[in-house]
Amino acid sequence: MKSMQSLARASHPAPDRELAVRPRPFRTMTRAKTIAMWAVGLCLLLTGCAPGGNTAVSSESNNKPRESTGSVVAHQHRIPCSDPGIELFLKEKVLESGTSGTPTPTRAVLFLEPFGIPTAEAFDVPGYSWMDQLARQGFDTWALDFRGFGRSTRPASMNQPPNQNPPVVRLDDILKDVDAAVTFIKTSRSVTSVDLIGWSYGGVAAGAYAARHPDNVHRLVLYGAMHGFRLPGMTQPMEEKPGVPKKDIPAYQLATFAMTMQHWNMMMNGRTLVSVDAVEGAKKVFMESDPTAGDRNPPSIRRPMGPMMDLYAIWSDKPIFDAGKILSPTLVVRGDSDFFADPTLFGKLTAAREKKEVVIPEATHWAIYEKNRGILLDQTLKFLQAS
Repeated sequence: MKSMQSLARASHPAPDRELAVRPRPFRTMTRAKTIAMWAVGLCLLLTGCAPGGNTAVSSESNNKPRESTGSVVAHQHRIPCSDPGIELFLKEKVLESGTSGTPTPTRAVLFLEPFGIPTAEAFDVPGYSWMDQLARQGFDTWALDFRGFGRSTRPASMNQPPNQNPPVVRLDDILKDVDAAVTFIKTSRSVTSVDLIGWSYGGVAAGAYAARHPDNVHRLVLYGAMHGFRLPGMTQPMEEKPGVPKKDIPAYQLATFAMTMQHWNMMMNGRTLVSVDAVEGAKKVFMESDPTAGDRNPPSIRRPMGPMMDLYAIWSDKPIFDAGKILSPTLVVRGDSDFFADPTLFGKLTAAREKKEVVIPEATHWAIYEKNRGILLDQTLKFLQAS
């Protein structure tokens, strides 16, 4: 693996923008319908109401990962964080040692979870596992649960009624978690840096970490990521008045899978982009991310609202990290129908030693499970193997 020092001496290649399709608005939707759908979506995020179900899905699976020789094995780790009392869950998948013809992993990839499916398992849905795909190519793959999510420690306030405390788990907390995971991987696997893949809010964490700790990040993939742009449909319902968020936003919310599905359906806009088995797989890992989910009716998970406050700033065009400080070679990838992703992010990577943007046709914020997921997997693999 090239060290960060050797990469720093490399020349700056010309930016590479690979637009698989020209981004375009939803032409079939009227302005009134769009605004109405945004209002419903925000209601889901803030209150947990859950109209609608699993619509706009097909009955066939498409573009499943290519099979390779070699057996992929999983390991689970629990590691401490710098904050007392916080224990983090790390999942690892790698080719089994000694498998005939398989390379010894020399590169470690760390996945950072999204807010919509807030669990490390989002990257390892059976039949749609991104971890398996990279592990079969010889990477040592890892996925992290941030504090407050999945199998990592939840703050004490998440065991109290949500309105008794302000939003918990902000970006600075999460960056401590990422640093703990990176340090553990570097030490236990004797690597000098890791590749980071961040999806959605995980892309915020990945970008911010790469900006603060350039020596620790070899190559960076920002998938459906956010930085700073205006999305008034998401910010206005959260405000007391323009630019001022409401004072009663809770510490956490009780989130049903229908909340995620509602936004997914909005982006698909009636198209059959995803199979029933992919949706069911995503729903399963979503519900299993909180052991108390089945205690409520309807079943729901506890999800910290700190990341939503970070996203409020981002969607108010107030970035919470400096993208201009990212030095690592960076791939920006998003679906052409992903209205959560920041369409301006690529242009803000002014210091990256190498950068590339890919826009996936007929894809949403959940492209990893959709019919054109092969573009996401192939372009990411090509980018990670480039060095």
